[in-house]
Amino acid sequence: MMEYYWQHGEDRLSALPDRALVCVLSHLPSVEATRSSGLSRRWRRLFRAVPVVDLVDGKITHRRWSHGGDRLTCFDQKVTSAILSRAPGTPIRALRLLILDAPRNLLDQWVVIAATSRVEEVDVALQYSHYLYFNRKLCPFRASDNASADFPSEARGGYIKAPRQLFRCPTLRRLRLTNWTLDLPWDFGFTFASPSLETICLKRIMAPNGAIQQLLYACPRLAHLTLEECPGLTELVVPSYHLRSFAMVCCHNAWRVALLAGRLHSLRYKGGLPSHTWFFYIANYDEVKAVTVDICEDLTPKSPPEIAHLTSFIGRCKKLTYLHLALLPSMAYYCSAVAYQLPHLRQLVLKGFLATDYALRSVVALLVNAYNLEELSLFPQGRGPPKVDTCYDSGDGDNADVEPENCLVADEAIDYDWMNKNLRWMYVPCFHYSMRRVTIANYSGNAFDRILAQFVLNKAAALEEFSVTLLPQLSQHRNDIAMEFRSWLYNPAAIVTCN
Repeated sequence: MMEYYWQHGEDRLSALPDRALVCVLSHLPSVEATRSSGLSRRWRRLFRAVPVVDLVDGKITHRRWSHGGDRLTCFDQKVTSAILSRAPGTPIRALRLLILDAPRNLLDQWVVIAATSRVEEVDVALQYSHYLYFNRKLCPFRASDNASADFPSEARGGYIKAPRQLFRCPTLRRLRLTNWTLDLPWDFGFTFASPSLETICLKRIMAPNGAIQQLLYACPRLAHLTLEECPGLTELVVPSYHLRSFAMVCCHNAWRVALLAGRLHSLRYKGGLPSHTWFFYIANYDEVKAVTVDICEDLTPKSPPEIAHLTSFIGRCKKLTYLHLALLPSMAYYCSAVAYQLPHLRQLVLKGFLATDYALRSVVALLVNAYNLEELSLFPQGRGPPKVDTCYDSGDGDNADVEPENCLVADEAIDYDWMNKNLRWMYVPCFHYSMRRVTIANYSGNAFDRILAQFVLNKAAALEEFSVTLLPQLSQHRNDIAMEFRSWLYNPAAIVTCN
């Protein structure tokens, strides 16, 4: 077919109207859209009508100059040309930039021009060559000795301030900022300065004087909010009733979050263990359908009452259909604490250390009560910290309250035969009636992984698809492993895949 059109000189793509071709070019980076002008006379000026400026500094890890053909082209000139070369009357609907050491004056001009051109999306990520050493994750639970939840003193106050005109743009709907300083006037939050803003994503933002809270008060139609590594965030109130999704990642200085939204659908939290029961307040828990919890704090020394702050919050979401739990180093005694409160659960994702009998039984306790579960994804992790002292009950009651979770045992101490026999007698209703898909990641083929896979395949009568992600060293044995899985299937019609 293509040979026919080539032989007869037909170009059906170029025959499309200008509006359709401009829409196609809008989905390409600005450099690629500009190169289309060399295709033919038909395409020569189409790129000037593209309402999107999407550029990435090609030498972001080296220097500001990049080769363009036989001559050097400055990235600042590329951005300026992309903005000024637009045809008369063509607005800037989207401004997406990733810049290293952006010049402050030019950056302000670019943003202001976009704001006055009826821009709908602004996504500008900055990087600073003199702060590259400090561009580490802001998390106090990292293994590094200099782990911290705040910016290093050398970098504080050094980020470029976001132009205030940007937040008064009446057409702006989506805003994503990375490595900026958010400094708003003191009276900004008392008026709806951003009436159309629906999506906000702030990453590594320096926000003095509660600037993030000021911004949220000025956005009455906010529907999607993501806050990542913002150490200035301590107490947060999201007043928008239209909020549908909320994510807070590694904002470790926050101690209270109130979401006054009656329609919140999904929530993601990554950080330390909440210090009190009402760390999260949601106006309507019954509307929450999806929750992702990723605790980056080591939970080994924590007792079940300390975990209750987290489990009670999950339990208040009575109609939860999707749950993602990442509790490190182990899942034992934590996931089972919310088992009886999730009757509507359809999808479950578990990430943590599972290779002990008590950890696995804790997960099974959650599965037993999730009797409508349809999809299960398991991400078994490596072992936790090295074992220190052996925990046991001496008979005098002194260690009666010590949980096995706090006693990580060596691999050779795990009785896999005893574990396998116990699992055979466990009855999981969802495996027989509703479980359709099961996924297991990081499959190594060791004794525990085989017991886990065999337990699932032997019990899941309603299973339709079983998928396993193998470690790289097992890729050459993919067919043999898949054949072994099929021999364990309760339902021979289920599809088995090994990736």
